[in-house]
Amino acid sequence: METIIESRSSYSTPTWMKFILFFFGCYCIFSAVLDFSFYKIILIIASFYGIIYKKKIYISSDGIIKEVYGILGISKEFLPWGDVKAATFAYKGDMMMVFFERGITGWKLLFKRSDEPLLEEIIKKYAPQAEIDFLGNYTKDSKKQKL
Repeated sequence: METIIESRSSYSTPTWMKFILFFFGCYCIFSAVLDFSFYKIILIIASFYGIIYKKKIYISSDGIIKEVYGILGISKEFLPWGDVKAATFAYKGDMMMVFFERGITGWKLLFKRSDEPLLEEIIKKYAPQAEIDFLGNYTKDSKKQKL
């Protein structure tokens, strides 16, 4: 599926942290060879999991996709546009939180405020049944007005 907008809620371990985790994992492997302990195996697994871990959340034409990459593979969650009942935009500074409601539950995602027109257009196009609401320092007539 193609990515239209990637959420700011996506996460990947920083490069400097990957180096630290790699050297720590190698140290634990060397240490476990010399003196075997179960907790060292757990530390090895945790350090290499931190190197591989990546979470990507994005908007596509089919819906909202969350992919989590880990040691055991890729986990995908999918929220199709047909299930989205409402979208609520909440603003703070240059960031925007969007709550995609699916009945009682839903997903909340962080975006840049500049993504708002494109995101609103996508919701109107692919989920016309969804109700769109706005919270925070935004009114439909004037984006500059604060409540």
